[in-house]
Amino acid sequence: MIYIATRMIVVSRSSLRGAVDRAQFEAAVAHLEARYGILRSVVEDGHFVGRVDDRSAVESWWPADSCSAEAMYARLLNADLDTGKTLYAIHVIATDDALDVFMLTSHAITDATSLVELHSCLAHMCDGVVRGQVPALGAQPFPIPVDDAVSCRLAALGTDAPPSSYCGVFAEIPMPARHDGGPVTHRLERVVIGADAMHRMKTASHATGSSVHALLLAALALAIRDVADDHPRQILMRSSVDMRRRLEPHISPELVFTAITGHITPVPDLDRPMVEIARFIFDDIHQGLANGSIFHDYINYPKAFSSPRQSPVAINVSDIQTVEFHWPVERLAVTGFEYALGWMKKFPNISVSVYDGTLIANIVYVEEFATPATIRAISDDFVRRLDSVC
Repeated sequence: MIYIATRMIVVSRSSLRGAVDRAQFEAAVAHLEARYGILRSVVEDGHFVGRVDDRSAVESWWPADSCSAEAMYARLLNADLDTGKTLYAIHVIATDDALDVFMLTSHAITDATSLVELHSCLAHMCDGVVRGQVPALGAQPFPIPVDDAVSCRLAALGTDAPPSSYCGVFAEIPMPARHDGGPVTHRLERVVIGADAMHRMKTASHATGSSVHALLLAALALAIRDVADDHPRQILMRSSVDMRRRLEPHISPELVFTAITGHITPVPDLDRPMVEIARFIFDDIHQGLANGSIFHDYINYPKAFSSPRQSPVAINVSDIQTVEFHWPVERLAVTGFEYALGWMKKFPNISVSVYDGTLIANIVYVEEFATPATIRAISDDFVRRLDSVC
């Protein structure tokens, strides 16, 4: 309910190579919904209940010469998802021998790993339909809102965690003007880092005692400092931590309810070298996992983002690092996966996926809170800093 209340939506995209017409795709979606009962549900009075109508999840089918991927992202990031009517919607850009499949979902039911499962299963269903075969997959039971591992962990914490307090002036992305509170427009900036550079980044992060996730956050923090007014020496950085898979590392990547908390790390000194900042963030996240503070962040999530201060930049990295489509697909080839996360907040949200070694970072931001020129400057500096440390 937290993710629905904060209007967190996810736009994900996968690309398929192989001829699939709309009737075959609709049939594949029907098989997908038969496997994942949660897709045929809606939210009523704070509960997930079965949907009774027969509306198609495929809302649009565009020829490639009339709609681009960039236009589709712009449309969906500014769309409204009424979870009282549906939890997901599919939009397709089609050529004669390829499909770009976009899904608009609520973050209440999808995280990065679940989206990989969802897109790869749909590719598998398409492959079966094209070959005239009915996919033989067992149905999944309707899930409970929060799985047992997270429920037990939250119950064991109690209510003794000290409240978070952030003192002083923090580096912030400068706003072009005071917003009047009216409607806002989401935009997307894309950063692509090739496989060779990604390999060097992974090696560098491990050699310096941190992680790719922490290194990305450190580079982003310094890039924001360089555009911030008065160059404050500290910054707040938010990273998504998947509690469920940290508790149960053996869990399979199935479509399940999300249990992610946004953990905020106050970085106290932006004049330190980037690798030291990365180690500081890495240690802070792991300390939070050890002492339970990350789980208290989950409980206090609505309060953590109600401060009048501009919220910290958020970065979401898939916890499986290298995205793999694990369903066997014989005739159709999956050629990529990426996603973006948007909501009605001032700070940009960066969704990172890695496919075939290539990193794609989709930076979703609100145009009224940050100009495209500012975000472009941050993304360019972000890539430059990552390249220098490698």
